[in-house]
Amino acid sequence: MLKIVGFLVLFGSVIGGFVAASGKMLALWQPAEIVVIAGSAVGAFMVANPKSVQQQVLEHLKFAFIKKYDFDRDFYMDLLRMIFQLLEISRREGGNALEEHIETPENSAVFVAYPRISSHRRLLHYVTDNFRLTSLGNISSHDLESLMEQEVHTFGNDIKRSSKALQQTADACPGFGIVAAVLGIIITMQSIDGPVELIGVKVAAALTGTFFGIFLCYGILGPLASAIDHTAKNEVQAFECVKETLVASLSGRPPLMAVDAGRRVLWDEIRPSFFEMETWLKGER
Repeated sequence: MLKIVGFLVLFGSVIGGFVAASGKMLALWQPAEIVVIAGSAVGAFMVANPKSVQQQVLEHLKFAFIKKYDFDRDFYMDLLRMIFQLLEISRREGGNALEEHIETPENSAVFVAYPRISSHRRLLHYVTDNFRLTSLGNISSHDLESLMEQEVHTFGNDIKRSSKALQQTADACPGFGIVAAVLGIIITMQSIDGPVELIGVKVAAALTGTFFGIFLCYGILGPLASAIDHTAKNEVQAFECVKETLVASLSGRPPLMAVDAGRRVLWDEIRPSFFEMETWLKGER
């Protein structure tokens, strides 16, 4: 919702300032310039990025306007509870009892209770695979941390490809605006012997192309790329939280202290206090 409000403020400020300075709105309506710039940006984006990255960009853009963002405070509350439950099962009942949950999470009462986490395929596999390693009992906390850190690093680079792709497209838009402006000047030169009023209109249309290119870069695509980058970082936080919790548990900390280690890596706006976390987890015992 804030993103929509932000765009309304953005467009209102630019257009309102233009109109306040006696600008005519009709002068900004240049379909040919828009086709050149927007079409070039879309085409370059498709050429530069594989289909998976294009789909990733569209998926993350939904968070800006349509879809509720998955990785909010409630999501991390559920993640901490779920990890705590699995650690408690391992502590009380041993590795065999835990194996029943991590081998078939779709049939596990623990995982089924948290559908938002279970629906995130990569995070689910990250949890089950690394719990499986800890249950084997022949891996040190240092080795586990190294393996998990490598996977977090790879996932982070993967998910951030979408924001980088959109930012690269945004950076190219001023250039496409210049292309549109140059084409407009060429058209103007073709009419150089025409009426002065006509030449002025064509020059204004060419300059509008430069405006659209710069505005598309810094006003629309650039901010959207930054928004995607923020959502990607929040998603990576889930993996960091799991990593710190399992490493702390393997180092010998009790479940509550291990989960607290995972809690500490979360951003302030989604991180519960220790007392809040303790209250939630006491209800799970």
